[in-house]
Amino acid sequence: MARPDYIICLECESEVEEFSWREGEIRKAVCDVCGNSDPDAFSLPEDFEESEEAEADDEDDLEDDYEDYGAGEDEDEEEE
Repeated sequence: MARPDYIICLECESEVEEFSWREGEIRKAVCDVCGNSDPDAFSLPEDFEESEEAEADDEDDLEDDYEDYGAGEDEDEEEE
């Protein structure tokens, strides 16, 4: 895989353009915004976008579950 133009800091979601890349992996990186320097706490832009989409889907599912759970309670309270 070719070296990306930037990576994403998973701590603060900032773009980081200066990092070491070798054999398809992030070797060294430091986020100028939050100071994160753990190479495992950075993501490739395409991986970050996929994880955000998955999180959004999970949040939608949780909202649906919450609405389903609470829907019957309001009706019961009104009848009392």
